Amino acid sequence: MERDVRWHHAQTLASGQVAEFKVWAELVRQSLGGLHVFLPLRDVGIDGVVHRLADGSFVAVQVKGRMSLTPAGQVHITVTASSLVDDDALIVATLVDGSELGRMVLVIDEASFRRLAAHDLVDGREYLTAAFGLHLGGESRWARFLVPRELLAARFGRLPTDAPPTSLPSGEVKSPAAVDRRYEGFVGEMEVIRRLASSESLALFRPFPDLETVEVLVRHRATRRYLGLQVKTSGFGSASAEERVYFRRSSFRASASTFICVLGWERVGRRFVESCLLVPSVDIAGLARVEGEWLVLEVEPGSGRHRKLGRYASELGMLDQTVEKMLG
Repeated sequence: MERDVRWHHAQTLASGQVAEFKVWAELVRQSLGGLHVFLPLRDVGIDGVVHRLADGSFVAVQVKGRMSLTPAGQVHITVTASSLVDDDALIVATLVDGSELGRMVLVIDEASFRRLAAHDLVDGREYLTAAFGLHLGGESRWARFLVPRELLAARFGRLPTDAPPTSLPSGEVKSPAAVDRRYEGFVGEMEVIRRLASSESLALFRPFPDLETVEVLVRHRATRRYLGLQVKTSGFGSASAEERVYFRRSSFRASASTFICVLGWERVGRRFVESCLLVPSVDIAGLARVEGEWLVLEVEPGSGRHRKLGRYASELGMLDQTVEKMLG
């Protein structure tokens, strides 16, 4: 009996994980890149956040999947009431039918799910249950929230990724100097994540795949506001050395909710300097110069001053508190 319980628990977890990745894949495929998916670095009750590039909005999502139908031919979904943490978040509930999602998918906000679901109390815990068929119409309370699998992305207000990239000057395009900054960039991202993870008020997400300007997505658990960060690590050997930070023009998308966080990395001492830059992405065009296909921002990461960028200076050790205030 104990073995059966373990198996069914594992099967439930597996079906949920399979459903999540199939939902993310469908959203990316159907939207032609117009929807990007961010996955959580810490479980705070949200399975993922969908970024709609057409208007920059973010949608929190919980995915619920089942691998079989009930004898009545319905998808049966049960969740704990305490797991519903955001009335505006969308629940995507579906059958995983072989290699595909079921032909109909339930897409409903948590507030409506809570209102319409059957409520049960078991051992002091409240459970919410929905059971829906895989067809449109009928008198089911869930019918108006059912979406054909092929229209799942449209339910998220999908628009194609729109505008063509900014036209580049004719002639030869020059790339930045051939310096391998991958390690420094990775360490910088991890440092920002480590600092932000100190705050229990902030939930952190990473894009999968990493295709857009935002590399770390921050969500305030109370206000449910979002802030996106692109992290740049500027390594230096001399405190007075001027360094360059590059942004590829064709993929850089400025947004009021997106900021650039520039960290200074002392290569000899292998440490980050105490001051970083937190620059609104909408300001980058006015601060950087155009160099072929790149926007180039000039910084002095080791000098302790930032010349024309001084107003964007922020204490790295206070980054979590700074972001909390911005989203509070």
